[in-house]
Amino acid sequence: MEPISDISPATRRKLQQCYEYGNQKMQIGDHNAAAIMFAQCVNGDPSNILYMQSFVANLRLKFGHRTKKKGWFKQSKLQRVKTKDFKTTIKECVDKLGKDPWDEQTYVTMGEACLEEGYDEAGLAYLKLALDCDPDNVEINRLAATELGDRRLFEQAIACWERVLKNAPNDVEASRKIADLMLERTIQKVQQAPREEEEKEQDAPKLSLEDQIEKRIRKNDHDRDAYVDLVDYFFQKGNLRKTEDSCKRALKVFPDDDLFMTKLLEVQKTRASEELKRLREQYEKNPTDAIKEKYAEQKKIFDQKTYDHILYRLKKSPNESALHWELGRFLMGKKQYKEAIAELQKAKVDAGLAGVCLLALAECFQQIKQYTLASLHYDQAVEKLDAQSEEIKRALYNGARLALGLNNVKKASDFANRLAAIDFSYKDVGALLDKITKRM
Repeated sequence: MEPISDISPATRRKLQQCYEYGNQKMQIGDHNAAAIMFAQCVNGDPSNILYMQSFVANLRLKFGHRTKKKGWFKQSKLQRVKTKDFKTTIKECVDKLGKDPWDEQTYVTMGEACLEEGYDEAGLAYLKLALDCDPDNVEINRLAATELGDRRLFEQAIACWERVLKNAPNDVEASRKIADLMLERTIQKVQQAPREEEEKEQDAPKLSLEDQIEKRIRKNDHDRDAYVDLVDYFFQKGNLRKTEDSCKRALKVFPDDDLFMTKLLEVQKTRASEELKRLREQYEKNPTDAIKEKYAEQKKIFDQKTYDHILYRLKKSPNESALHWELGRFLMGKKQYKEAIAELQKAKVDAGLAGVCLLALAECFQQIKQYTLASLHYDQAVEKLDAQSEEIKRALYNGARLALGLNNVKKASDFANRLAAIDFSYKDVGALLDKITKRM
């Protein structure tokens, strides 16, 4: 992976926080919130393949299986015309994918843009996503094959050219390229054979990765990189208990280290969440008072771990809007609406969060019976939110009901009719329109 080099450390931290928060939201099925976070990540660092993969995976979970007909530009030639700067191109493509994560042409555009900027791994990954959308597309396979062949990735390039030949049997270029690549592959194998034999002879029984890391720590118990590798090793294996133990172990040597403390709090929260899920499933199968009490206690533990995790990150990055948004939503869940309002007002300065923050503020003001402020924020939220999002449906519905309660029948009618035009099946919008009509 070749990350963009001119991103500041502060921005990288913000992108990583957005990524982690997006993953949390995706795991609980809040795909709209996750999409907002992942879009910021991809726009901020298009070369980061993890950001891109999570962005696309979340959108495809949200939209489900592809419904658009594939191959819509199958017989056309792909044009390489660079008319916009890199960041603008990526942002426009991210916006398009937010509406259709199966748009192969958009992935091609992103792939070509990254390749032109020198982000080869990311560029090839975007081309692969284009092929996932339409594996038999002749022109995408031709483009991918050319790029892969230039980078001596022979097996993948040959596979692309074979798909071209399968769908265009008379394609002379495909036949020639396959033969050329097979020859180059054979030459490379012959050249590598002596070196591989030599390496085999030199290879001795190797220690496991865990043992290698432990050996480094024994050699130097202040080797911070070794502790980082140990934490990452257990985290990648999914062993959260050992990840937590490794963080605690590292913190004994490096007591003020942000990385180990942040990871410790994150893992503790995740473990608490998994235990909460286990108890909930247990209660659904066997609803006893004893399990119910355990669940209530575990919920307190989970809430505290969540709160500690957010507060620690806010202490280190007090101006991070995404963290204020996260804390505001947490406080809303605890029905601490006045405290939530203060955090959400700090978060709404971020243009990417403005719409959802305004909606959350409206709901908070409504909960504390500040109805005029609630109505104002519903108005502002409707102007900022995406026209087809679940959030704008909620804003229009709640705003219409509040307006009706405040005897503002005109606004109630406007909001309810806008909602009906977007999604007439949303909740009881039909019945709500009937009520409004009777009041007019």
